[in-house]
Amino acid sequence: MNESPVQTVSARDLDPEVCRRARLARDARFDGLFFLAVRTTGIYCRPVCPARPPAEQNVAYFREASQAAAAGFRPCLRCRPEAAPGSPAWQGSSVTVQRALELIRAGALNEGSLAALCARLGVGERHLRKLFQRELGVSPVAVAHNQRLLFARQLLQETTLPVIDIAHAAGFGSVRRCNSAFQSSFSKPPSAMRRPPQASSTRADIRLQLQYRPPYDWDGVLDFFSRHAVEGVESADDECYRRTILWQQQPGAICVRHLPARQALELELRLPDLAAMMPVVQRVRRMFDLDANPGVIAASLGQEPALATLLQRFPGLRSPVCWSVEEATVRAIVGQQVSIVAARTVCSRLAAAAAPEAGNAREFPAPAAIAALEDSHFPMPTRRRDTLRAVCQLLAAGEELTVAQLLALPGIGPWTAAMVAMRGHGQPDAFPPRDLGLMRAWEALPQAADPLHQASERWQPWRAYAANLLWRSLDT
Repeated sequence: MNESPVQTVSARDLDPEVCRRARLARDARFDGLFFLAVRTTGIYCRPVCPARPPAEQNVAYFREASQAAAAGFRPCLRCRPEAAPGSPAWQGSSVTVQRALELIRAGALNEGSLAALCARLGVGERHLRKLFQRELGVSPVAVAHNQRLLFARQLLQETTLPVIDIAHAAGFGSVRRCNSAFQSSFSKPPSAMRRPPQASSTRADIRLQLQYRPPYDWDGVLDFFSRHAVEGVESADDECYRRTILWQQQPGAICVRHLPARQALELELRLPDLAAMMPVVQRVRRMFDLDANPGVIAASLGQEPALATLLQRFPGLRSPVCWSVEEATVRAIVGQQVSIVAARTVCSRLAAAAAPEAGNAREFPAPAAIAALEDSHFPMPTRRRDTLRAVCQLLAAGEELTVAQLLALPGIGPWTAAMVAMRGHGQPDAFPPRDLGLMRAWEALPQAADPLHQASERWQPWRAYAANLLWRSLDT
């Protein structure tokens, strides 16, 4: 196979020697961070592939699966690249490309157009194509096509859904397009890719495995969701996390369990429309921080002696986020200067007031529903109520408020903005200043010599993970 421009890009941006050592060791810490393609077979794999390692002269390395596909390689049937933990945003790429990749992985180009995606990003189509070509070597449409292909194959191998439903869920639009994509990439129809699933799936009961890089602090993540659970909306016990969701004004539900032997979480879905499956799966990955690389984070934070001890106690640290940015914003404002228990109680009351007819199974209230509530439904100081209502009105009008825009609003301070950045946007370096819990946890550590605000400067760019680690230490 002739060398392509994509191969040139990948060779320039990846260290071949690091990749070689990682693939020969089948090091799980690199799973999803890059993919290797074998020129003699025309197949691309994960670095943990159990197949016999190919000779180095026959191998090319890529950061994204879509790059390997664009170069003409087919995904491996043994290691299943579609099951790899999602690679992080392109290292060194622009913020625009990072955000575009997140939206594409959530299905932005399945039902929407490239023009609509560019409008959300605030750039022109030509400019976005140039950015993708320069930094990834492939177009946004090629990334979306490969995403659809890999997601469809995962559904074929993990569910018993009919091919027509799988084509709809993966965003192909029709069975014909799905068949054409599989014939082009695998030289066989979708039906030939079936594997006997462990359990049958129906449109109303779908189970998928979402893999992560081990270790994974499931107890810590589950405890976070349990302590913040809003009554009637979500719940968590020793085995799983459940919640109701609202997607395009239609109700659904998710249930998440841990499968430690498979290094994955099992996601059980009940959706009104299978087209929502891809974006819902991506949201769950973000909620449970499945794409984090715990080895890199621990190596960085472990340079702080006080944190190194905690990292040994809680391996696999994660920074969980809320279902949506809007939900995180509401929770952060409600949580100003009150305990977690008090904030959870207020959110539960708001949910009950916004949907009194829903009974014991309701969704987290939408910003418009909160903004429409009477004053008596806000058990909080007047100023905080006015702030919450004003922000909800902006969100209900379709405003996508950035952290900087939030800070400019009355009643929003650095702590609230940082919590939205951490729990809503999933920013790894967000750190709420002067948080009482963080200060208490830090002062309880024998090795903590410097003040927290001074020490935290050394933890960049992983301060959100350091904050979660310190909060975690208060729970034991």
